[in-house]
Amino acid sequence: MLALAVPRNGLERFAQRPEVGHIATYFLFGGSDEEAKPVAYIGQTEDLKKRFYQHDKDEKKEFWTVAVALISRTHTFTQAHIRWLEWKSIAEAQEANRYRLENGNAGSEPFVTEPIRADLEEIFETGSLLLEALGFPIFRPLVSSRSEGGNRTDPPDVWTLTGPQASAKGIFSPTGFVVLKGSKCRATMTPSAKGSPFDKRRESMTAEGVLVREVDSLVFTEDYEFKSPSGSAAIVLGRHANGSTLTPLAATAAQKQIPISN
Repeated sequence: MLALAVPRNGLERFAQRPEVGHIATYFLFGGSDEEAKPVAYIGQTEDLKKRFYQHDKDEKKEFWTVAVALISRTHTFTQAHIRWLEWKSIAEAQEANRYRLENGNAGSEPFVTEPIRADLEEIFETGSLLLEALGFPIFRPLVSSRSEGGNRTDPPDVWTLTGPQASAKGIFSPTGFVVLKGSKCRATMTPSAKGSPFDKRRESMTAEGVLVREVDSLVFTEDYEFKSPSGSAAIVLGRHANGSTLTPLAATAAQKQIPISN
């Protein structure tokens, strides 16, 4: 398998490559920092060149900046292969919940024979690794689930952040900082932070159901990743948070309370 990353502004160069003749499962990636999550679209096609140009002209898909196509080096993919890989990719991306998918429901699993399905499972794992290597861990959950007696338990090395109307738990990840489900944010942004990118992001998170109102706080309904601890603190505390203020969060023993006053 081969993964081809194509910048949206590089479609003309891509159109000259021989790989445009391959059939493929493909991904469109994009979104902005003010949106609740990065955005992705998953599809399959027998004509990469034509499909990418269609998406480039589609006003409903203005979000994407990079496309990634998964193709067979040996031209062995069939329509059955790419339809199953599309279905599997949508289902796994929805389960991981790292990206907001422009796709609808994954639907029912396309029929393939048992030997082909076994091959496809291996192909999917390879494709997942290639996507992660390109910086798109779309199938990897933010936090590995562990359970005791059927209930989820917190992962190791949990850090806590508290403030007015706010009490959050989080962990460091390879790509940022993850605030855990159930964490509470200050209900409103301070006057100085009104209209800021953090304020707009909180609006997006609320609109998409990542944050919901509970009494005098906003509560995370799912694990949610930020690019930095400072970004997570700004959302949780409802105000601008200096990165240097949060330095002790990474240097203190796990689970130690670090009160930050307003």
